[in-house]
Amino acid sequence: MPVSPIDAFTGWGAAALFGAAIASALVNRWRLSAGLSFSMGWFRAHNWLGAVAAVAGIAHCLSSVTRSTLPALEEIGVWAGAGAVGLLVLTAFAGSGLSGARRDARPRIRRNHVATMFAVLAVGIVHTALNGPLASR
Repeated sequence: MPVSPIDAFTGWGAAALFGAAIASALVNRWRLSAGLSFSMGWFRAHNWLGAVAAVAGIAHCLSSVTRSTLPALEEIGVWAGAGAVGLLVLTAFAGSGLSGARRDARPRIRRNHVATMFAVLAVGIVHTALNGPLASR
């Protein structure tokens, strides 16, 4: 089944924004490990990139859903993609709750945020492998 330009744009856009959000968070980690101060600019970039990645993921999910029957592996890939979008939204919600959380609750929320981020990566890779441009058609 051919992929429409909007499907490709929203899917790869979500992936790129998600990667950029991860990179912007790592900049602050590197800054702190180098003895520099925490940068609110990189933190705000992380928040905005993550939020826009979640919106792009939802747009990709909604734009690419069809009612046609797919081969089994492609169907699994579609469900993996839908799962990745759900996890992306969950990690965005967990991250958004960090700023207003009590200090003693932050480590647990941060762990959940990071663990969910890794889950998005894993499930997104499965989706891309089964439905992406290199998947056998």
